Amino acid sequence: MSRKRLDHEQIIQQAQEIVYNDGVVALTFQRLSKDLDIRSQSLYNYFKNLDDLVEQLGARFLEDLYQQLIEGLIGLSGKAAFQKYADIAHTYFESQHRSVELLYQVHTYGTKSEFYLAMAKILDLLNTLVHSVTLKTMDEDAYVQTLISSVFGFIVLEIMGFLPTDEKKRHEQFRQLLELQLSEIKTN
Repeated sequence: MSRKRLDHEQIIQQAQEIVYNDGVVALTFQRLSKDLDIRSQSLYNYFKNLDDLVEQLGARFLEDLYQQLIEGLIGLSGKAAFQKYADIAHTYFESQHRSVELLYQVHTYGTKSEFYLAMAKILDLLNTLVHSVTLKTMDEDAYVQTLISSVFGFIVLEIMGFLPTDEKKRHEQFRQLLELQLSEIKTN
């Protein structure tokens, strides 16, 4: 092994690449150290263990999404804001390939973890949107849960390959799903 000088950011970027291409299960200290051409023990200078690394990756993954949501929602309200929120989330998840698998890990971290708190910010933003509109029949909490379940469920099925392979058709189906969800919002 060479005496390579690395920093935290270089390690994170390589770990992100592994997860992006091969999924969370492929990320091990052994694989990461091999890809970086360092000894695996060196990684403990940067991370307590693999869980610590996955937590940091997950937090960064969700912080990137949150930033895109904040920037994309500027000046929008009502149905237009919901549409944009869902479109940004869908496009982001679609572009992240296997990195989306990080979301499957969030429940394994405590409520004070960076990963959990990053997820909470995204959900708080959605709750803020819900509080800004009037719903026809649904309770606000039920609406948020339904919206998250349908959008995230669609994305998971899309990633797993259970939806049509034709991208145009998938996008049309997502648009229809979103229209169904948005029909619950009263127009003023």
